Amino acid sequence: MKRITINELPEIITEDVFNILVKMALESPQSSEWGDIYFYLVDNNYSLLRRILDKFDENQRAIEQAKEDSKSEEQRKKEKEDWYEFVKNADPAEFYGNMGEPETPQQYKDKYGVWPPGYDESGNKI
Repeated sequence: MKRITINELPEIITEDVFNILVKMALESPQSSEWGDIYFYLVDNNYSLLRRILDKFDENQRAIEQAKEDSKSEEQRKKEKEDWYEFVKNADPAEFYGNMGEPETPQQYKDKYGVWPPGYDESGNKI
């Protein structure tokens, strides 16, 4: 795949250069060249970066849709049944992940500015 470095980035972006930048954005892991271009575009040409990221999102959605479309009816039915079974048997008191919430009392204090319930003003468990 053709790559572009920050020094090779032209002033006027052609469709070919645009497509190369989109492909660089789609790479995993992303290259340092893309990182340099990304930060340059954040400061100097945000509208171009937005177009690249929109195309990136469009490509990602197409990939996910292709994966979903390739599933058989049996696979879809099994996933639906598995989810239904999970929800039906889920214990409301069980921990299923913190969904981005603080994991420790200190993280809770850092995020919300107060100690969590069950802790005094010094952070000691009551």
